[in-house]
Amino acid sequence: MNEKAKLFQELNEPYAAGFFEEEERSLFYRFSRAQRRYFENKPVDDYRGGHLYPSGLANWGDFAVQPECAKTFNPATGGKGQVPGFYEPLRIKSQEAADIMLAVREQCNFTIEPSEDYVTLSGYTHGCPYFERIIAEGFDSYKERINKIQDFDMREGLLDVLKGIENYHARGLDYLKSVNADLELIKALEQVPFKPARNIYEALVAWNYILYLDRLDNLGMIDQGLMPYYNGEDISKELRELFENINDNEGWSCSVGPIYTEVSKECLKQVKGLRRPMMGLRVLQEMPSDVWELALEATYAGGGQPAFYNEKKVQEMLKEMFPNAPLEDRLRFSEVGCTETSLAGMTNTGGIDGNLNLALIFERYMHEQLPKAASFEEFYEGFLTKAKTGVDVLVTDVYENHRRRALYLPNPMRTLMIDDCIDKGLDYNAKGARYNATLTSESGMINVIDSMLAIRELIFDQKKFTAEEFLKLLTNEDEHFYDVLKTCPHYGVDDEENDELATKFSMFFYDLYKNYECYRGGPCIPSSHQFNRHPKEGAKVGPTPDGRHAGEALGDSIGALSGKSTNGPTAMLLSATKLDQDNIYGIPVLNLSINRKFAQNSLKALLQGYMSLGGVQVQITLTSKEDLLDALEHPEKHEDLVVRVGGYSEYFNKLTPDLQKVIVERTLHES
Repeated sequence: MNEKAKLFQELNEPYAAGFFEEEERSLFYRFSRAQRRYFENKPVDDYRGGHLYPSGLANWGDFAVQPECAKTFNPATGGKGQVPGFYEPLRIKSQEAADIMLAVREQCNFTIEPSEDYVTLSGYTHGCPYFERIIAEGFDSYKERINKIQDFDMREGLLDVLKGIENYHARGLDYLKSVNADLELIKALEQVPFKPARNIYEALVAWNYILYLDRLDNLGMIDQGLMPYYNGEDISKELRELFENINDNEGWSCSVGPIYTEVSKECLKQVKGLRRPMMGLRVLQEMPSDVWELALEATYAGGGQPAFYNEKKVQEMLKEMFPNAPLEDRLRFSEVGCTETSLAGMTNTGGIDGNLNLALIFERYMHEQLPKAASFEEFYEGFLTKAKTGVDVLVTDVYENHRRRALYLPNPMRTLMIDDCIDKGLDYNAKGARYNATLTSESGMINVIDSMLAIRELIFDQKKFTAEEFLKLLTNEDEHFYDVLKTCPHYGVDDEENDELATKFSMFFYDLYKNYECYRGGPCIPSSHQFNRHPKEGAKVGPTPDGRHAGEALGDSIGALSGKSTNGPTAMLLSATKLDQDNIYGIPVLNLSINRKFAQNSLKALLQGYMSLGGVQVQITLTSKEDLLDALEHPEKHEDLVVRVGGYSEYFNKLTPDLQKVIVERTLHES
């Protein structure tokens, strides 16, 4: 054992120790050995009763250096100049060790500095193991496929990962026996996940177990995947336990449908009242009434569950994204993370690879070019060129990120569990997955549209202000001028003329991405979901003609801006259908906040109407303005208040103050 490996072993840092055991080997092998050593030393989870294991709160160990499902090991935190998240806890143990790992982080860091400040790069990649294949075949069967890999280090590395899982699994079984855990659970884990599941209970136990191996990222198509094992058994307790544990452990998403089974219905029942896993219901026009009832009951429970996806539109988009994918694969659609498009178990699509601050580009262009523009058309056409340049910069930067990631940061766990990496003999980050795409988002689309409408109205149509006067009053955030801005046309009220501009601009913008291909092969796909970016991105932008003040949050995805959905939810949904949703392959998020009393009378009709007109996705927050304001004053009274944010659900009390402000100010439809 070399000196570095010995140092980390003495510090009880098995992941780091494993990485340095054989420094002359490839990065793939070294990260695989690190993963093995982690599994061999990771504490077994406490058994808290129940039908599944791990259960309760997961025990990842107190190691400073940890594996990480999206970025292989501890990602860097913060922006430029920040050090990796492991640095400080490792420095407390040993300054020498912290410096060694910092050098590794710098060597393996794939994230470049963006070429422009309106681009933000991430590279966090949500994913989903091929649960169904692992459960049907067992990890033992994977060894035969792995042994066919010609790359020696990759072959030995993946076998190392399996050895680590075997060790962790055996220690867990010994522990369960020592505490007299449920005998059926012990018997199930003696079979799965190394041997094929034989019944629905073993399949559930295996699904849960694999999810924790993958650090609780995404559940995938759980109802479809469990159906081959289902024979009418009561699985309500197991599903509820699975979902409650994910809720407590900050897990992510799963999908239900479009084949509606008894398992689908049970999933909708058991997610009721929980904010995780974020469940996406794939809605067909012919979805049975009892499934609708269960979905609406879950929605009324106030957990933000489920999100509603238009299956017909999703399939049309997938066919455009992956024209060579057979229907069998396209039916594996499952949103991961917030709403990122994925074909479960066989995709590397990113999530989100990069974000474009469209509002910041517009603000700068406006100050530079508005005084020079002879007409609104000239001003508008000039901005299209700026937007195109922005997309080009974003996609080029993401391409370089992906290239560096393929060279410097292999991901053995995802390579093991996502098809076709083993059969291709390629790492997940180096074009191994069956389907690949770049997934990006933008901030400020609706802000730009409303700003354009205000400029057209006040400067070019009514001629109330010269461009110079307009910009001066805006820059000074003149109170009376802002009153005038409030009277301007805007998106979200089903106005034909306003929506025409929204249609025109969104069609141009989202169509730009069709000109690019991602590094791993496959399309560059835009999304419109903000996660928690809209306050951060808004902080970079000065006052804008949509009525924003400097530094305020940008719009939340494709919904109307706060306070502007003045003609009710139907009008807002109709406006949203005028956007070019067909080309937002990464999912256009629409957050709909509705008073609970109103929702029970009209929510189903609103959803069906929206989807019949081409709307792709809706997620619901049911609350009241009074509850939100009271939660700000008395958070202890509202610990279970769940809201949808920018594509995900969260406890209101856990949000940052700026996100809470966004939620409170969002239009709440009362009737």
